[in-house]
Amino acid sequence: MPTRILTIFAALMLAFGLQPAVPTQAAQRCFSETNQCIDGRIREFWEQNGGLPVFGLPIGAVERVLIEGKQVDIQRFERNRLELHPENARPYDVLVGRLGADRLTQQGRDWFGFAKNGDTGGCRVFNETGHAVCGKILTAWRANGLKLDSNGAVSEAESLALFGLPLSDLQTETMADGKQYQVQWFERARFELHPENAFPYNVLLGLLGNEVGGMPTVAVTPPPKDPLYEPQTTGLIASGSHRFKYVMTLNNFHYETTNKADYSKPRDGYQFLIFNMTITNLGPSTAHAAMYMFNVLDSNGRILDYDYEYRIRDCAIDSVTLLPGGTTSGCTLFEVPATGRLEIVYAPYENDQFAPGRYIKWVVRQ
Repeated sequence: MPTRILTIFAALMLAFGLQPAVPTQAAQRCFSETNQCIDGRIREFWEQNGGLPVFGLPIGAVERVLIEGKQVDIQRFERNRLELHPENARPYDVLVGRLGADRLTQQGRDWFGFAKNGDTGGCRVFNETGHAVCGKILTAWRANGLKLDSNGAVSEAESLALFGLPLSDLQTETMADGKQYQVQWFERARFELHPENAFPYNVLLGLLGNEVGGMPTVAVTPPPKDPLYEPQTTGLIASGSHRFKYVMTLNNFHYETTNKADYSKPRDGYQFLIFNMTITNLGPSTAHAAMYMFNVLDSNGRILDYDYEYRIRDCAIDSVTLLPGGTTSGCTLFEVPATGRLEIVYAPYENDQFAPGRYIKWVVRQ
């Protein structure tokens, strides 16, 4: 298009008050109550998905913390925490912290032991956790949700994405002010009944962001001081006429009694082993790295739950092809015996995978 025509077109747009559509970052919005500001994607998410009643005021600036072995930029609010995940497509590039579950963990309370009353009338029972949401709290839970589409109505999937599943039924608890309230815990929130307030303020969200404070979402247990533990191992792995060289860094590992991805519990006498690994290709050729290449061996050399790693959460090791010098990292979960020797094994070749020179291993428990 000639330059003169473009100039006339631009002038007409201005004359009719039209502006070209260009992506913009949300400007800074500051709150005198806390002397903190929000901007960019966090401000956009905060305003689109509930604002002050759902998240509360910002109580800190954007900061980088360690969550499940990964560095994540987050901003804390009175009622929750927003996490930036630019590797995800919208709207999942901003995730809401699991502060309901985190606060219960801080208090040393196992929500699996909470009473389940079932459907007492007009309730929504969630089979995933066995807990029912009823009455005014169900109404409040359904009133807000993560905006997943352009439809103005809030779907159950959107409420679930914002608040998560119930971790308790309605129960009476003593709050920080010394008063007793009827509350219900969810993965990402605590709903509180306040009958002294008029609707819609008769149901409020607890100030979990204030209560949890600056503690990381998931405490990463440091590796044990065991002479057999090797924080970094360089291995030479052979495949036919090719030889691939890896640097395998075992960043951290810890044990859990609940899989937070699907709320399952291990068998009696077992626990979940979660470890975070970084893989670097130092060879001259491309090399493949994937979650299924990891195994855990018990004291008898048996492979433990070979397929169980697929029940992992969002930090799973991606299946990638590494260029020379390339690196990837992530975590893997296995169900393992609560006692006895354990070895993590990286064996990328299924045929004769545990032959000498075809694997790298770490002894994580003697």
